[in-house]
Parts: sequence; C-alpha cells; structure tokens
Amino acid sequence: MPRAQFEDIIKTYGRLCFVTDDLERSLEWFADLTGKTPSHIGKAADPDEARAVYMGKPAALGCRLAIFEFSNIDVEFLEPGPEKSAWRDLLEEKGPGCHHIAFRTRNMRKRSAYFESKGHREPQRAEFDGAHGRYAYFDTVPRLGIQIELLEWDNDMEPRG
Repeated sequence: MPRAQFEDIIKTYGRLCFVTDDLERSLEWFADLTGKTPSHIGKAADPDEARAVYMGKPAALGCRLAIFEFSNIDVEFLEPGPEKSAWRDLLEEKGPGCHHIAFRTRNMRKRSAYFESKGHREPQRAEFDGAHGRYAYFDTVPRLGIQIELLEWDNDMEPRG
C-alpha cells in the first residue's frame, strides 16, 4: 500500500488509549485536569457478540472504558478484566500507561494485511459492543512504543467486491 493510501485510514479521527487499574480514579483525575466529562462510558461486548481473538485463539475478554472527546482527538481510558488480553499484558508488564493510538479505517481486511506484511502481528481483535464495528491491535511497540489500533464501523465500510 503506498503511503498516500495510509492517509485514508486516519482522515480526521484519532484516539489515544490509556490502560488503568482503576477506571473511576482515572476519570476523576482527567475530568479535573481538563474540565471535561466522558462522552461515553461502556464495556467490551459480551463474548458471543465480540467473537474476540487473543494471540490467535478465541478468547472471552472484558473491559470497562470511557472516552473524552476533544475537537481534534479522543482520549480513552480502559480498565481490563482479569483475563489475559493485550490490555492486561501492558498493565502487568509496565503498570498503567499509554496502550495504543487508534485510527479509523474503512477496510479492516486490507489494512490488517498491510500491517501484517510490515511485520506487525495482530495480538487481539474483536467486535464492538452493539455489533456495529470491530477493532484490531497491531504490535508496533518495538518501533513506536505503543500499539496501533484500527477501528472499522459497519456503516462506513468500503464496498466489498
């Protein structure tokens, strides 16, 4: 994929995600710091809906999350469940911190193949709560220090053909 084509996955959307061991405490701190309140508080999809894959195997993954929207970027806080996950891995290895930067895509299959062709394996993927889209993480930690997440919403997908 030429570099110009990568630009179509970022458009006007970006999100930074921080993994935390105490969602309420993190939200209170960030709300006090910024004067904003979360625009969304939610959770991971139930296992049957999520159809999650972690390290290449089906997995039941849980988390709670909240998103703060700014004009140019969203900031997400995510508290993982106790099971092994890409989120839990960071929390256990390094403690709370920046987990990933997210980009919106309109063709998850094509973009995932591109990232994997560049040597960035996919440690985790799943469907959103509400079954209206999906996410996938790519291990860009050795080069970037954090993972890259691709997000794809059903109502914004490129026609398949």
